[in-house]
Amino acid sequence: MLTEGVSLIDSCSDRVVMEPNPTYWNPARRPTVRIVYDNVIGKAEGIKSVAAGDGRVDVVFDLTPDEAKGFPASDKGKIQTKFAKAILTGVFDERREDSPWRDPETRRALNLAIDRQRVLDKGAHGYGRVISAFIQPGRYGADPGMSPLPHDPAAARAVLEKAGLAGRELVFVASPTWKGVVEEIGRCLREIGLSVRYVSDRDGVPDTFDVKLEWYFDWTPQYPVACVHREFFGKDATLRQGPEDPGFDALYAKLLHATGEDVEDVTREVERYVQDKAKALFLYSPCTLFAVSDRIAFTAYDTCMSELAETRIKG
Repeated sequence: MLTEGVSLIDSCSDRVVMEPNPTYWNPARRPTVRIVYDNVIGKAEGIKSVAAGDGRVDVVFDLTPDEAKGFPASDKGKIQTKFAKAILTGVFDERREDSPWRDPETRRALNLAIDRQRVLDKGAHGYGRVISAFIQPGRYGADPGMSPLPHDPAAARAVLEKAGLAGRELVFVASPTWKGVVEEIGRCLREIGLSVRYVSDRDGVPDTFDVKLEWYFDWTPQYPVACVHREFFGKDATLRQGPEDPGFDALYAKLLHATGEDVEDVTREVERYVQDKAKALFLYSPCTLFAVSDRIAFTAYDTCMSELAETRIKG
């Protein structure tokens, strides 16, 4: 790594400095600016610095929707967005044998109760887009024939009442980043006679809960469904919250033996299966948010890395 531009890494340092490497192998992406990662300036202070244009901070990564919404009016900086390969979804806790969420019908009913566009617009200030399942439109494996589950509160109420869930309080576990989203979900559920109690994951995950919100990067081209789908539903999944699913395992085995164009076809089968079985509480794909100074041309990447290789100083 030192040959690619890092001049010094000191675990006790308040800064990490990266100098341009003139011998980098790819001339088209060869860095041209000196980059300083400041470990002392706090996030809130950094956002204010970008808005003020005082030259101390040029990019702040990973803003929350609330931070982006509250960015000061400025002619010195702006909020820049990127649709990363990420999804915000709810994992049902199916571990108990008496869990109501072991039934695909109740999982689907909870999905029908949620007005996803309203949750996105009001809970996350519109920074994202509603998608059908786990793979974003236009990406490898996305099924262009799929549509997001509809908002049908009447149908949701009927199923949940039949299942004996009328009037129940649901426990939602989520990062404080998504508290506004949980609150808006709660408003949707109150309309069908349910309620939500929010628990921050920073306080620890309770032994029993109903839904845990997770933000995942969805897939890689080499293993198109392995990252998220296997974590949720496969035998060796560390994030798994439910019983084994032979149907999913059969599809996964089919994927492992697929070749050529068949790989994308099987990937789409998996997408349809997880939606048909309502294997998750489908929400939306969030934007990755950056506060960016107007003095630089910043190229955001759709990976989880804080890439600055193509960032340039204007002028």
